[in-house]
Amino acid sequence: MRAHRRCQLLFVTAAVSSMVPSPARAFDDADFCAAVKQFAIAAEKDVGLWVDRVTRNGGMSFSCERKLVEFKRFTYAPSASMNGAWKERKAAEWSASECGSQVWGDAIRNRWKIVLSVTSADGGQVRFTAQCD
Repeated sequence: MRAHRRCQLLFVTAAVSSMVPSPARAFDDADFCAAVKQFAIAAEKDVGLWVDRVTRNGGMSFSCERKLVEFKRFTYAPSASMNGAWKERKAAEWSASECGSQVWGDAIRNRWKIVLSVTSADGGQVRFTAQCD
């Protein structure tokens, strides 16, 4: 079942990629928003799946008006473990993965905010907004 969901998500990612403008064509917020809507539909099927040993997928939300896409994750680690070094490492990882993606990197460079929200077992929350240089 999990492999099937990943295949669905990969298919949607490929579809989103085909809707995102090539370098020869200007980025279009409306086209990107339509692609994000399709991506969100597919991503909802992965809610509750484990990302790693202590983190599960919490879905995603978006606002085309605010140019915001937010991925949500829940971790069984306590908020005390989300110290400065952890936050710095996670922020760098998030930016590298999103900026390295053609889909999300183009959006970030066109003033969209691509955010990762992590909520700990005891209710602490940290948000990372991908930053591309």
